[in-house]
Amino acid sequence: MQLNSDEQAWLDANRGKAFSVGFDPFAGLDYFEFRGQPNGLLPALIEDIEAQLGLKLVPVMSKAWDDAYTRFVAGQIDILYGVNATPERSRIMWFTRPVWKYPYNMYALKASSVQTLGDLDGKQVGFIRNDFVVQQLYREFPNIHLQSLEFDSQELGLQALEAGLIDGFVTAGAGVEYDFIYTRPKVALVAQIRSITSDMTMAVARDRELLGRVLDRYIDQRSTAIRVMKRNAESLYNRKTLRLNEAELRWLEQKGTAAVGVAEDYLPFDHYSQGEYRGIAGEMLKRIGDSVGIRFKVVSGSFSEIMDQARRGGVDVVNMAKTEDRLKDFFFPHAISTERDIIVGLKTSAPVQDVYGLEGKRVAVIDGFWHEEYLRKNLKNAQIVKTPDIMASLQLVREANVDYVIENPTVVEFYINGLGYTDVVKRGNTSKDSFVYFGVTRRQPELASIMDKVIPLIDFEDAKYAGIQSVPALDNEANRRLLMLVLVLVVALLGILLLVIKVVRNLAEQKSRAQFLTERENLLYTDALTGFFNRNYLSQKASHGVAGAYPQALVVADVNNLKQINDSYGHAAGDALLVSFTSLVRQQWPQGHFFRLGGDEFLIMLPGTDATRAQADIAALSARCQQTSYLVAHGESAQPNAAMGYAIRNSAEVPLAGCIAEADQRMYQAKALMKKRRSDDLQVGAATVPL
Repeated sequence: MQLNSDEQAWLDANRGKAFSVGFDPFAGLDYFEFRGQPNGLLPALIEDIEAQLGLKLVPVMSKAWDDAYTRFVAGQIDILYGVNATPERSRIMWFTRPVWKYPYNMYALKASSVQTLGDLDGKQVGFIRNDFVVQQLYREFPNIHLQSLEFDSQELGLQALEAGLIDGFVTAGAGVEYDFIYTRPKVALVAQIRSITSDMTMAVARDRELLGRVLDRYIDQRSTAIRVMKRNAESLYNRKTLRLNEAELRWLEQKGTAAVGVAEDYLPFDHYSQGEYRGIAGEMLKRIGDSVGIRFKVVSGSFSEIMDQARRGGVDVVNMAKTEDRLKDFFFPHAISTERDIIVGLKTSAPVQDVYGLEGKRVAVIDGFWHEEYLRKNLKNAQIVKTPDIMASLQLVREANVDYVIENPTVVEFYINGLGYTDVVKRGNTSKDSFVYFGVTRRQPELASIMDKVIPLIDFEDAKYAGIQSVPALDNEANRRLLMLVLVLVVALLGILLLVIKVVRNLAEQKSRAQFLTERENLLYTDALTGFFNRNYLSQKASHGVAGAYPQALVVADVNNLKQINDSYGHAAGDALLVSFTSLVRQQWPQGHFFRLGGDEFLIMLPGTDATRAQADIAALSARCQQTSYLVAHGESAQPNAAMGYAIRNSAEVPLAGCIAEADQRMYQAKALMKKRRSDDLQVGAATVPL
């Protein structure tokens, strides 16, 4: 044992010293007498503690739990075994970790209306005196209000329950549930309260904490050995509870091993995997073996092979149905399942009244199963189709190659749900004893009688759930089809996604190409300063004129004083002059088409404009120029000014170049007239356009 220095020093000082241990004398497998000797988990712990630590622990018999508790509190007992820690107790006790934990059980009469813990609301419920569960139950289930009565022992509490003095009795498990069920046929185990456990701690007085710490180290470091002790104690306690006779006990002690045959492919009852017997029957057999200490070795094969080996002596136990023929070779202990077989067929099949409704019908039967014998004895015209397994039988039904199948309802439900055979349903019942048994070879009568006593104590529904979890899931055809459909849809969606990506990429490339062409066209055909079309555009794109209504007016404008401003103030001032003028042009003719023909020369095309309108618009633009000024440089400003001339184009047959030339000539005439009138190049004047 690994101890710290203080614990080791204490142990060295107290090795060989005797410490008394108090406990509940009615604690089930923790302490009991068997064959005149004390047995149980506690005696095994005491023996192992002495071997591991050198401490001598002496069990002290008490009248009941309350007696042991009272004597411990009074200082008459050194260690109290099996006491739960509570805030009140922790003021005077130091607790080790639990050696084991047992859930509390609730018992009621089988004939009563109490079926759940909630059914005890408002009723009288019995408890062991000073058991912490009395208060803990109120904390865990505050919506249940009980009238509690306390008893000195479990025996007295159960007697009160049987006498009808209380409606329920709550006490710790510790294996006593088997004893109560076996010896008291009127009493039923209604519920296990797993949220409240009886913790088998070893409590000491607060001033003896080092003793408690040494014991806690032992519990922590010997957990594997403690599990073995508990399993052995449980096996012996169940042998005592079941009142096994000397022949049965001798068989367990001298032999204790049996061979079980596992038929292949009979889910969910039988499943063989890696040397283990799994499924519902396998789980039941495991619990039977664990309860009294039987070791089962597994032999696997087809059902017919297993039966042959059982008759030759190679197999002792087989999961099977009970028939008259099999009674010659096998004992049949209590059935592990009392479900009667059902008749299944397609939804479109007619309902069947017992097996006699199968007269003249094709019925699938698993080769070697009892159904063949049963049908031949009860039907005049039994049309039997043998199959290797239940899956083959159900498939024949679905394909309409047989009409019905007889099978255990748990098996049918497992396969129908697992395979997704929603078209196969129950169509009738059978009145035959088709319960599920473990057949035991007649060469092993003691084994058969032991199993007969154990089986009624095992919760079949709990074992059924655990057994189903241990077998492989079936390949659901409906799910498989759905999965295939999903995969097809996923592939299709991926294809569509790839196509969309390709289309989007192509569109993006086209847009990029179009944007590039547009930008290139802008560079080729647009004047960067003014945003007007340039001479390239006019010569290549507008050679046939700009679409629009006729007549069209073509106005040629030459901005005055551009060279003088460039020379005097720089090209930035000259650019400002051009931008100011072209802005006024856009304001005057928002519907026009504009071109920069050269440095200071511009062309404006005006659709739907005659000579009168053209003259008026030119005059209006000149007025705008006189009213507008722009910053030249150093706080000086100037007004834009231009000489303008126009020509009218009445149809598309009129050459564009000729009209531009005519407008250009008139512009020069206007420019000459303006120079004659104004001597100051910077003075803005109204433009006169000759007719």
